[in-house]
Amino acid sequence: MKKNNLLAQRLAFILSQLNTQERIDINELAGEFDCSIRTIQRDINERLSFLEWKEQGPRYYQIDRSKLGVFNQSEIERFASFASIADLFPKIDRQFFQEKLVDSIRIKGFEYEDISGLENAFDQIHSAIEKHQFIHFDYIKSGQIDGKFYQIAPYALINKNGIWYVLGTDQDKQKTFCFKQISKLKVLDQTFEPNQQFIEEIKQNDSISHGNQIAEVVVKVNKIAAPYFLRRNLLPNQQLLHRLDDGGLLLSCKNINEMEIVPLVQYWIPHLTIVSPDRLQHKMIENIQQYLQQFK
Repeated sequence: MKKNNLLAQRLAFILSQLNTQERIDINELAGEFDCSIRTIQRDINERLSFLEWKEQGPRYYQIDRSKLGVFNQSEIERFASFASIADLFPKIDRQFFQEKLVDSIRIKGFEYEDISGLENAFDQIHSAIEKHQFIHFDYIKSGQIDGKFYQIAPYALINKNGIWYVLGTDQDKQKTFCFKQISKLKVLDQTFEPNQQFIEEIKQNDSISHGNQIAEVVVKVNKIAAPYFLRRNLLPNQQLLHRLDDGGLLLSCKNINEMEIVPLVQYWIPHLTIVSPDRLQHKMIENIQQYLQQFK
């Protein structure tokens, strides 16, 4: 398991323990995770330093609930995911990581691009989301030279597979923009009334292609790869439909864009097959055949 995954799991466990117990014992935590006491101390004193402490070491720690309140599990998981990759954002300060506990920033994945030098624009968009302010900017799509002007109502900053995206609506049409391709950003004084249904979709959906999705994709996983997909969800919006007699699986992925599923299935060839819609399987085969033609 990757280092960041382990760190996120450890932080989530520590936060959960602080959330439900009177105090935690770093010696016991070190034994639980088979790591050094110094590692646990660094987790608490560096990554969880924003907490209000009633007791702070050297061995026992306890939060002051009267000043902090109690986290719910989704808040714990979101913060732990973000804090696990905090070291990759050296110029974003502690306050920003604390703000991870709100819903305007969501983390999906553990490999992250460098946004050094763009922190000001990032913070401006984050603030606009919180205050429901329109933003406008120039946007250059991948592979193009000239940009296009957009004015949108921003709803979320999302990191998917290492890339930061801005989700918003353009005249009520849901759109997704790559953060690093945005320039000449300006936050407007004009505000908008947020669409609560769209907000819930963003929270519940692993997809970033809102407004351009396939209702359901069914994927067959053979018995060799099945244990990996049972251990954790490797596909966006993954749900188990059926366990096959031969040890394989049928998985459902709802409300996703084809570009979010096809590359993943290709990565797992020959262990995965798209069952429906069958046009995606045919399209994937055609793409592979075209690729192989280059080497004949």
